[in-house]
Amino acid sequence: MSSARNARVVRWLIWLAAFAGTAILAYRRYDMLVGVNPTNPLGRGGDFWGFLHAARQIAAGHSPYNFRHLRQGYGYVYTPLVALILVPFDQAATVHVWHAWTALSIAAIIVFGALVVSVETRELRDWRRPLLFGFAMLTGLAFVPTIVDLQNGQTDAFVLTLLAAAVLVSERGWAATSGVLIALSAVIKTWPGGAVLIMLRRGYVKRRRAFVGFCLTLALAPLLAVAVGGGSGFVDWIKITFDSSSQELVSSSVTGTTELLFSSSNLARPVFVSTPLRDIATLVLAAWVIGLLVLTLRWADSFVLSFWHVVACVVLLLPVSHADYTMYLLPILWIWAARWLATLRFNGAAFAVAGLLALWWLVLSHSSWEGASTVSSLIFVVPFFANLTAVTGSVIGDHHLRIRSTRELRSSPPANERHAGV
Repeated sequence: MSSARNARVVRWLIWLAAFAGTAILAYRRYDMLVGVNPTNPLGRGGDFWGFLHAARQIAAGHSPYNFRHLRQGYGYVYTPLVALILVPFDQAATVHVWHAWTALSIAAIIVFGALVVSVETRELRDWRRPLLFGFAMLTGLAFVPTIVDLQNGQTDAFVLTLLAAAVLVSERGWAATSGVLIALSAVIKTWPGGAVLIMLRRGYVKRRRAFVGFCLTLALAPLLAVAVGGGSGFVDWIKITFDSSSQELVSSSVTGTTELLFSSSNLARPVFVSTPLRDIATLVLAAWVIGLLVLTLRWADSFVLSFWHVVACVVLLLPVSHADYTMYLLPILWIWAARWLATLRFNGAAFAVAGLLALWWLVLSHSSWEGASTVSSLIFVVPFFANLTAVTGSVIGDHHLRIRSTRELRSSPPANERHAGV
């Protein structure tokens, strides 16, 4: 009795420490940004300023899309949803809306981490559950890409929350709801809709329901564009979506990396300029990522991990993939941490992959990934190759566990034979 009571005390103390640590980190993130007053699209809060500016344009009866701004490297490039949500605040002071946006973004990151952890803690007992929660909050809120995303005032915290909720409801058998949530993430930010590829996974349960829910919800995007700007609004939305895929920005993706390494640009100094080598490198890296995607969809062990592998592969293949999109790989770290906590073995695949991902987190907790024409491109491709290494290690590790569990299942005698030997 005394031992069980001590275990409960330890568990609750760890929960208390995890909640206290989360509150402190959340306050620090908010306090870091509360003094910011976004006034243009280029400084801190620039992306948020763009969202609010688009909302004010809609409120004034104008289009939220400005192609001249896009050519200068910024501008509203999403469906009208985010701008429409902000329309009721078009007359409010920018700084006041910014404070609310920042607080909600931080809260969304916490909810996102809690949703991912809630799926994994079913296999964990006693003190390991609060420890995993605390670990997720620390690595999420203290991650430099997360901080950069909050400084920009982006929507990724909300998108990640929707994707994590999609995984949770799918695990509970609500396939249509999962499809709806994935589509909502696409209506907010477009590219996260690539997570729909998870529905191609072998053995995906209730695939048809999930896909119907996805398609019906995705129809909201063109309907909003037409509602805001009529036929021309729809055309502008389509055009700006495609045009935004060729912005002159540092991109931590397959094509972005090879462009930096082997093409002349104003973003970084190339290793050397060679179009054939750039094309060959692009094909090799694209084949690598697509191979990881195929392996995930056909032979993965875990649906939850497969979902985040698919999202990570989409991030690696995007034409414009910002360094802060690395946030979308955080669940992979948390899942492997949960797997290691479940065994606490220091000589297994879970420990090796969790260690690799911890190193990935440390490498990317660096703030110098912005382009500069006088700096070597080798510096700016670090996020891409770090992400590629992390995803590769996770996919191979998951496949290894699947093979091992299959062998163990085949080698174990049937239940009736075991009972006969008793």
